[in-house]
Amino acid sequence: MPLTSTALLRILRECKTLRHLLQVHCKLTVSGLKPHNQLLNAYSLFQRPNLSRTIFDSVQNPGVVICNSMIRGYTRSGLHREALELFHYMSEEKCIVPDKYSFTFALKACTGALDLERGLGIHEMVSEMGFESDVYVRTGLVEMYCKGGDLVRAREVFDEMPERDVVTWNVMVSGLVQSGCFGEALRLFRDMCLSGVEIDHVSLYNVIPAVSKVGSKDLCRCLHGFVVKKGFASGFSSGLVDMYCKCEDLYAAECVFDDVWSKDDSSWGTMMAAYAHNGLFNKVLELFDVMRNYDVRINKVAVVSALQAAAYVGDLEKGIAIHEFAVQHGMMDEVSVATSLVSMYSKCGELEIAGELFTNIKDRDVVTWSAMIASFELTCHHEDALSLFRDMMRTDIKPNAVALTSVLPACAGIGIADSRLGKSVHCYAIKADIESELATATAIISMYAKNGLFSPALKAFERLPIKDAVAYNALAQGYIQIGEASKTFNLYNKMKLQGVCPDSGTMVGLLQTCALCNDYDQGSCVYGQTIKHGLDSECHVAHALIDMFTKCHALAAAKSLFDKCGFEKSTVSWNIMINGYLINGQAEEAIATFRQMKNENFQPNIVTFVNILHAAAQLAALRDGMSVHARLIRFGYCSHTAIGNSLVDMYAKCGIIESSERCFGEIINKDMDSWNAMLSAYAVNGLASSAVSLFLFMQEKELRLDSVCFLSVLSACRHAGLVEEGKRVFKDMEERHKIEAEAEHYACMIDLFGKAGLFGEAVEMVRRMRVRANVGVWGALLSCSRMHCNLWLSNAALCQLVKIEPLNPSHYSQEGRLGDVNDGSIIKKNIPACSWIQV
Repeated sequence: MPLTSTALLRILRECKTLRHLLQVHCKLTVSGLKPHNQLLNAYSLFQRPNLSRTIFDSVQNPGVVICNSMIRGYTRSGLHREALELFHYMSEEKCIVPDKYSFTFALKACTGALDLERGLGIHEMVSEMGFESDVYVRTGLVEMYCKGGDLVRAREVFDEMPERDVVTWNVMVSGLVQSGCFGEALRLFRDMCLSGVEIDHVSLYNVIPAVSKVGSKDLCRCLHGFVVKKGFASGFSSGLVDMYCKCEDLYAAECVFDDVWSKDDSSWGTMMAAYAHNGLFNKVLELFDVMRNYDVRINKVAVVSALQAAAYVGDLEKGIAIHEFAVQHGMMDEVSVATSLVSMYSKCGELEIAGELFTNIKDRDVVTWSAMIASFELTCHHEDALSLFRDMMRTDIKPNAVALTSVLPACAGIGIADSRLGKSVHCYAIKADIESELATATAIISMYAKNGLFSPALKAFERLPIKDAVAYNALAQGYIQIGEASKTFNLYNKMKLQGVCPDSGTMVGLLQTCALCNDYDQGSCVYGQTIKHGLDSECHVAHALIDMFTKCHALAAAKSLFDKCGFEKSTVSWNIMINGYLINGQAEEAIATFRQMKNENFQPNIVTFVNILHAAAQLAALRDGMSVHARLIRFGYCSHTAIGNSLVDMYAKCGIIESSERCFGEIINKDMDSWNAMLSAYAVNGLASSAVSLFLFMQEKELRLDSVCFLSVLSACRHAGLVEEGKRVFKDMEERHKIEAEAEHYACMIDLFGKAGLFGEAVEMVRRMRVRANVGVWGALLSCSRMHCNLWLSNAALCQLVKIEPLNPSHYSQEGRLGDVNDGSIIKKNIPACSWIQV
C-alpha cells in the first residue's frame, strides 16, 4: 500500500540516520512532494549543509522561512561566515524582510564568528525594525556582546530588557564569568534568584566556576545548600568536588565524593584532579590503584591526573604502569593522554622516550608542542627547545600563550649572548596580541630578568595593567639569580605596599635568597611570614624551607620541619634532606636517610640515586655504591646520562677505574659532564697519560670543550708532573678554544711549575694572570716554595694569603714553620698519600 503524503512527512520528522533520511527524500521526490523547509531542516540536523544548500538553491523564490532554516543550518554546522553572507543576500540583495527568527539566527552566527562589527550592524537593523522588545533577539544580542568581550554593551542591552527569561540571565552570568568578572557574576546570580525566575541546572553550572575563583568557603557552602534544595545534588557532585577543592576545602570535597552512592568515572576523575590541584600526588596514585582494583571504569581525565602525579613525585615505575594501562585500553590516540605521557617521561629523566612518544603523536595540538618544548627546557636542552619551537612555527599550529611561556625560559637559558632570540619571541607575542596576557607578560619579564637585562624587564613589568604576585615573583627571580638579596627584599616590600598578597612562589623566592646568602636569621623571619600568610603547609614552600635550613647549616631545624607531624613527605622532600646532609659534609647521614626513605616505602627517583652515589663517592663506600648500582640496573636507569656520570665518579673515588670506564661506555647520550667525569676519574687516580689521551680524543671528535674539562686535564698533568703537556693544554685553552683561564686553572699551572722547580715561570704566571689571584693560587705557590726550601717566595705567598684571609689561623701557624725550611738538619721527605677501605 503506497504511503500518503502525511505519512511521508511524519517519517521525515522521525528519521534517525542520514541513510534513512535519503531514502525518505527519494520517496518524496517520486511522489511529487517538495517539502523544502522540512528537508532543509532535516539535513541541517545531520550537519550536512551542502545537501541543505542544494535544496535551498532549487527553490526559485525562497521566502523568509526557508532563508531562516538555511541560516540556522549553517550555524549548526559551524559555518558562521556562510550564515552571515546568506543573511546579507536575503536582506540586501533579495530584499526579503527579516523576522525575529532571522535576527536570532544571524546574531548566533555573529557570536560564533566573533564578528562584533557585523553584529553592530545587525543591532541597528533590529532597532530600526522594532524587534528590540523581543526576548529571543535581546538574548542573542547579550550573548554576542558577551562573547565579543564588550560587557558594557551587553549589560546595557540586558538592563533595558522589559522581561528576561532564565536563558537571558544564564547568558549574562556566563558572559561575566568568562570575562573574569566573578564578583559581578555572583551578584547578578543573586539578583536572578530574587527576581523569581526558576533556576535551572545551567544557572548552577555557570556560577560554580565563579565561586571557585573567588575562593570563599562560605559561598561554597551556600551554593551547595542551594543545589541540595533544588534537588540537583546527584547531578552536581563532580562540580561540587571541583568547587570545594579549588577553594582549598579538601575535607568538604572528600565528604561530597564519599556521599555519592553510585560513583561514575567522572566522579573518580574529578576527585583525583582535586587531590592533584592541592598537591596530594600520593593520594592521586592511591586512588588510581583503588579504581583499578575495583574494576572502576577509568577515563582519560583520571589517567592524565595519575600521570601528572607520577611525574611530580618522580615515580617512573608507576608512570610506566599507567602507560601500559593506557595502551591496553586504547587511550594512546587521545592527545591529552599522549601529551601527559610526554611530560611524565621527561620529568622522570627519560627524555628519549618522551621524544619518541611526541614523534608518534599524529594530531599534535598546541598543548602537545608546548609540553615537548617544556620537556627540553626542563632538562636544560635549550637549543633543542628553540629548534622545536621553530618547527612548530613552520606548521599550521600557531603558538599561544602556553607555548610562549614554555619557550621563553629556553631563551633565558641560552644566555645574554643570544638575547635577540628572546626579543624575537617577544615581538611575536606583540604581533599575535598575546603580550598583555598575564602568563605571557610574566614569562617575558622572567626571560629578560634572568638574562640580567633589567631595563626591558622593568619596562615590561611597568606596562602590566594589573601586577599580581606572579609578576613580582618573575622579576624577583632575576635578582635572586645575580645574588641581589637586598633588591629582592625591596621588591617584596614594594609588593606589600601595593597591597599585593604574596603567594607560595613569593615565599619560595625569598627563601631561595636567604639560602644563597646563608642568612639564617632572615630565613627565620621569612618562615614567620609563611606562617602568617598560611602558606607554610604548601609543599613547595615546605620544601624551600627545608632547603634553606640545610644551606644555612641549620640541619636540626630542617630535620625538625621534615619530621613535623602533618608534613606531607614526598620523594622531593627526601631528596632535599639527603642533599642537605651532603652539603653539610654528612654523607653517612645521607645514606642513612636513604635507607629510612626505602623503609617508609617511598620510591626513589633519578635525583635520589645521583645524591646517594655522590655520598658513596665522598665516603669511598664501595659496598653502598655497588648496592645502588645493582638497584639501578634492575630499574633500567644505568643508561641515563646523570646516573652514568655519577657512577663514573663514584667508582673513580673508590679506586675502581675499570668500573668507571665500563660505566662511561654504557652512557648512550654522553654530555660534557660525562667526558669531564671520566677525565676527572683518570686525574684522581693518577692516570695522567690516560687523561691526556682522552682529552686528545675529545679534540678529534670536535666536542665543545668547557673550562671544567681543561681543569681536569691540568689537574692530571699537575699530579704527574707533565710540564710540557700542561703548558700545551693551557695554551690550547686560551688560543684555540678561546676559554678564559680562571683562578683554578692558574693554580694548577703554578703548582705544576712550582713542583718542577720552575719558579721563574710560576712567578711569571702569577704576574700575567687576567683574574685576581685567590687563596688557591697563593696556597699552591706557598706549598711548592716550601717543598723546594724557597724562603723568599714562601714569605711573599704567605703575606698575600694573610691579606686575603686575615682571620684564618692556619696562615699564622705557617709563619713559625718558615724559619725551619732552610735548616739543614731537617730532612725533606715525600709524604705518601693515604686511603681507606670499608670493612
